[in-house]
Amino acid sequence: MRNLCIAATLVMAAGCRQAETLDQRAARIAGESQAAGQAIDAINASWARLSASGHSDSIAELFHVHGVLLPPNQPPVRGRDSIRAFIAFINTSPAPTLAFRSDSVWASGPLAVEVGRWTFAWPAAAKRPPGVPAADSGKYMTRWVNENGQWLMVQHIWNSDVAPPQMGGTQ
Repeated sequence: MRNLCIAATLVMAAGCRQAETLDQRAARIAGESQAAGQAIDAINASWARLSASGHSDSIAELFHVHGVLLPPNQPPVRGRDSIRAFIAFINTSPAPTLAFRSDSVWASGPLAVEVGRWTFAWPAAAKRPPGVPAADSGKYMTRWVNENGQWLMVQHIWNSDVAPPQMGGTQ
């Protein structure tokens, strides 16, 4: 009987809790977004440094174990091991110079979405993967999850601002 009374008291107390106002919710999300954005900016800077030094293993660790990379004009790359192999293929020696600029981060609790811009340029002597231009820029979107205090990429998609090469002739 005593346990029933305690449970009933807790339920009633929870019901009396005041709901979060729209202003309070907006302030909470703004604070969470700012904190997530700072952490994500640091991760993006780390990715650029790791890319320049060819550390595909460390870059893959920035992704969730079940992360998905969505490269342009290619099928999805699923899972950390496949992402590691993809990054290793892209980061041939010498590796390209890569930069990220986050335009916005929206976060709520352990989830965040980032939208930003990227640029890369290959050194003149670099052997590039087939069809990859010497320099490129574009936009990206990343969905993040915070697991045990660490932000990890769950899905990352990007595309170029450079028009694709013309295929075939005129009709």
